[in-house]
Amino acid sequence: MDPIAVHLPTLADYLLAQATESPQLRASQRINLDHETLRMTAIGFAAGGELPDHRNPGEAVLQVVRGRIRLTDETRSVEVDEGTLARVPNGVHRVEALEPSVIVLTAISLPEGA
Repeated sequence: MDPIAVHLPTLADYLLAQATESPQLRASQRINLDHETLRMTAIGFAAGGELPDHRNPGEAVLQVVRGRIRLTDETRSVEVDEGTLARVPNGVHRVEALEPSVIVLTAISLPEGA
C-alpha cells in the first residue's frame, strides 16, 4: 500500500517522547509519502534542543506543528510558533526550541544535473 497520509499529532507525541530521552534533546523521523523530489523530515525537540549551525541543502520550508522555535541566520532571528510556516534561510542557520516543539522540514531534492 502506498503511503498517502501521516497523522502529525501522533508523530509529534512520539518524537517529543524520544527527544526527552535523547542526550541531544532531539529526535527525527523521515516522512515517506513516496515523493521523488520532496524530502520531508519531522523533528521533535525537548525544550532547549537545537539544530546547531548548518547550511540549507536547497529550497526548504519548515512548519511548526507544536511548540515554538527560534530560527536564526547570519542577519536575523525570528520566533516561529505553532501553526506557522517559515522559509528556511539559504545560508548558515540554526533552530532552537524555546519549549518542547515539533517541526516538519520540507526540502526539494533536485536530480543531479538539473
